[in-house]
Amino acid sequence: MDFADAGRNSLANLVQRTGTPAVMVSFHDSDVGFIEGLTPDGNSWEGLLNREVAESYEVPLEHFPIEPAVAGALAWSAAAGLTPDEEAIRQTLTGSAVFAEELSAALMAALGLPGAT
Repeated sequence: MDFADAGRNSLANLVQRTGTPAVMVSFHDSDVGFIEGLTPDGNSWEGLLNREVAESYEVPLEHFPIEPAVAGALAWSAAAGLTPDEEAIRQTLTGSAVFAEELSAALMAALGLPGAT
């Protein structure tokens, strides 16, 4: 689903309506991805894709520490009943790609989402 026009609380609204964990990635010019994950019990996490490029946009990397993002992603995946790949999650959060969407697809697969490639 595309929630780009759904507003600031779109992820929270989705989780509340469905009662299931959800994750959303917002892209800046296909260069950087901002990740938000939320579970029905209110646990949330956030991360950043394409850190090197994000730094060139002067995104404050210290606002997106890697280890809390990995821990949050693992907890989110468990809450969703999925089987995550911790090393692959870490690689997507520290790796780089021409297009941030490539890292997003890899992250979804690493989280254990069925059909993600």
